[in-house]
Amino acid sequence: MANGDQDMATDELMGTEGLKVLAVDDDPVCLHTLTQMLRRGGYEVTAKPSPAEAVREVEKNPDGTDFIMTVVQTRGRGMDGLGLLKRLGKRFPVVLVFSGDESMETRRRGNEGGACYLLEKPLRDAQIYFIWQHVVRWRRNAAAAAAMANADPRHSQGVHLDDTPRKRGQGVNDSNKGKGSSEGGLQLGTTKKNKVEWTREMHELFVNAVTQLKTTEGFDSVLPLFRG
Repeated sequence: MANGDQDMATDELMGTEGLKVLAVDDDPVCLHTLTQMLRRGGYEVTAKPSPAEAVREVEKNPDGTDFIMTVVQTRGRGMDGLGLLKRLGKRFPVVLVFSGDESMETRRRGNEGGACYLLEKPLRDAQIYFIWQHVVRWRRNAAAAAAMANADPRHSQGVHLDDTPRKRGQGVNDSNKGKGSSEGGLQLGTTKKNKVEWTREMHELFVNAVTQLKTTEGFDSVLPLFRG
């Protein structure tokens, strides 16, 4: 089965049954209407009259929410729908509901802020029902992003590939490449001759060689072999 067909089959099996939505609207009449529409669509609903109370609900019972549906504009001061999106949008899919009075800038902020879906009043039952498909898509994208992050060695090993250890802030591509090691950094294309330490054993070998040589010519020919 192709990936697209497999995804479609999975979607058809899920539906709205059992999905828990946290509905937010500071207008009591609108909140009641939204709650009834969501329940007709098969969702389990927890209704809250403000974004601040929605945050408290999530903190108290994080497992009680699968996605959040909130109006963008609120009449009181404090957090609005965009603020709720910023606060919880990385943990939960957030559906934003616009009244129709918002500016294009507000809509852009909602879209670029990571909203799961954008709706505009008046809402219809068909729109409410199919929200679950957008929730599934959001979850898949979030899972794929998490899987890619875990598969990336820069994340799994806790280091960045370009963050190789460097001495005194220098590295392979520094302009000081090729200079002495006292200036730090990884030096490429240079070979430093190791200093030979004259040991007692080497001295004895030297003396024995000189003793065995009987002529000056022989001494002169072997002496360079023992120079550092």
